[in-house]
Amino acid sequence: MSNKITSSAKGQTCIRCAAPDAYACHYNGLRQYLLGKGRGKKCNDLATAEFCHKCDIDFTEGNFQGFESKIDKSEQWLFFIMLTNIRRLQNGVLKL
Repeated sequence: MSNKITSSAKGQTCIRCAAPDAYACHYNGLRQYLLGKGRGKKCNDLATAEFCHKCDIDFTEGNFQGFESKIDKSEQWLFFIMLTNIRRLQNGVLKL
């Protein structure tokens, strides 16, 4: 786990709705085991999106309200992870 990546969410807005007080939310969608999830272990910290509490609940809870399907929910979450990592790159948190 990288504290630098997860703590970089402090002071950021939600990548989905722009609400304040975002935090790093680990992906738990359809491809979670391909991204480092294991018994008692979360996905790799690069597989996090900076969400507010409401958006975190929308994606982490088991309901699919507002989504077309499990696949839609998972793909949207991966999209927001990508946007988060682009922002991290632009802010110097990630370097190439």
